[in-house]
Amino acid sequence: MKLLFSTTIISSFLDCALADSFNFEHIGQSPVGSDVPTSRNVGYSITYTNKWTAQNHPFRYPSSDPHYSQFFWASHSSDYVMWENGGTATRGIENVAEIGSIGTLRNEVQEQQNMGNVLDDVVGSTIGTAFGGARSISNEDLCVDASHPYVSGLGMIAPSP
Repeated sequence: MKLLFSTTIISSFLDCALADSFNFEHIGQSPVGSDVPTSRNVGYSITYTNKWTAQNHPFRYPSSDPHYSQFFWASHSSDYVMWENGGTATRGIENVAEIGSIGTLRNEVQEQQNMGNVLDDVVGSTIGTAFGGARSISNEDLCVDASHPYVSGLGMIAPSP
């Protein structure tokens, strides 16, 4: 089974104007009709599908080089918050938002993994040209378990709308 995402942190700032909201095959502790017990780890592939186009967003759409950075996703417990609307950003979140670099955020997440708050993380590809339907696909499946049921993700859009 594949879990398909179609949003990023940017969507919360722009009321989901850039992408569809989260698209889940199911919502809840276990997929509908699944025979996978919740005590077992499950892997999900993540795909971000771009909806930010001149046709959809004609006001101040950039005239050249609309693109996205790499995306970064992590599965975690409720003891970790990657970002929070209105909250204070970590250096890693700032680096992704300002320059599209995920390195510091990966280090921050590694610290949380060492503390047991994060189970897994994956990187999604860049979108070099943000045309309608362009996709970022995770480089591997993201592992989720009963103790780490949450997924957070982040990517930079440029130039900033």
